[in-house]
Amino acid sequence: MAESKNEIVENTIENLHETVHTIILSTITEAGEVDTSYSPYFFDGNDYYILISDLAPHGQNIKANPKISFLIIDDECNTKNIYARRRLSFHATTAIIARDSELFDTVIDRLAKRVSKMVYMLAEMKDFNLYKISPTVGRLVLGFGKTYIVDHLNNLITPVDEDYVANQKSEQMSKQ
Repeated sequence: MAESKNEIVENTIENLHETVHTIILSTITEAGEVDTSYSPYFFDGNDYYILISDLAPHGQNIKANPKISFLIIDDECNTKNIYARRRLSFHATTAIIARDSELFDTVIDRLAKRVSKMVYMLAEMKDFNLYKISPTVGRLVLGFGKTYIVDHLNNLITPVDEDYVANQKSEQMSKQ
């Protein structure tokens, strides 16, 4: 039996989570400029978690503005066509996880198992904070002509096809 589009999307996202251990972060500086960096991450099935330093620009930016976007993308070595790398991007909001919480300890353990035991050392440093990243709406690209809008909040997956584009144009025209 053939996989449904939702199953294909869900399986691709799961595969990206298994194979790509870092996310590319886009944060906003206090001057309103975009700053791009990366961090190892852990995904708990709903939210993403990163452990970053206040000394790094992205740490300062997130503290000043909790709205970010992020990207998880296949490694260049694992793609047949450089223009068609599988990728998942989201708009998101962030929040610091309290050090004295059970969630902090649980996520640090899971992050350390996923990426490196060095996480334990970093978590002890006072300038490092654990952030929860809550995705809202994003986009999954599987290749040419295979793009989906992923509404994480409402658990909806919408193919970006001719109907989608026509509906977007119609909505824009009605707003004018």
